[in-house]
Amino acid sequence: MKIQNDWEVIFFSIKGVLYHLCLHHPDVGFGDLSLLGARVIQADDPFFPKGEQEHFSIRVPNPKKMIEFMNLPNLLCEPIIDNERAQVGWHLLPEAPDFILKLRDLRSKDPNDMNCVEWIVYALELGGVDVPMNILTTKRLRAWLKEEKASL
Repeated sequence: MKIQNDWEVIFFSIKGVLYHLCLHHPDVGFGDLSLLGARVIQADDPFFPKGEQEHFSIRVPNPKKMIEFMNLPNLLCEPIIDNERAQVGWHLLPEAPDFILKLRDLRSKDPNDMNCVEWIVYALELGGVDVPMNILTTKRLRAWLKEEKASL
């Protein structure tokens, strides 16, 4: 089956906090890196992200490499896991989405040291999408996608 190039980046927010995101294609499912690890799931998964959704279309020139990456086992970076262990539900707090900025200014390209945004952006890069290195939070990726859409 040939996968089409038209994908979505879906952002999830609760009480106005943009806390998570995933990649979606109807023939593949939802690519997600969360506290459960890297996975490709369907919308009926009991651990599907909760909250309001905002969808952005994105064209992926080579989805095969991206899908291969999304299916590899992976975990969030250790400092994020540590924060969640110390305070269950930490990932939903207003400061959690920007926590990565306390660790670095440019996004990681090491699959063993990523937050959910870096994982999504790395997957997009493998698929042939060029994303700036300073995109490592949900707010920054959302703003970049809005800017890209406006420039088309």
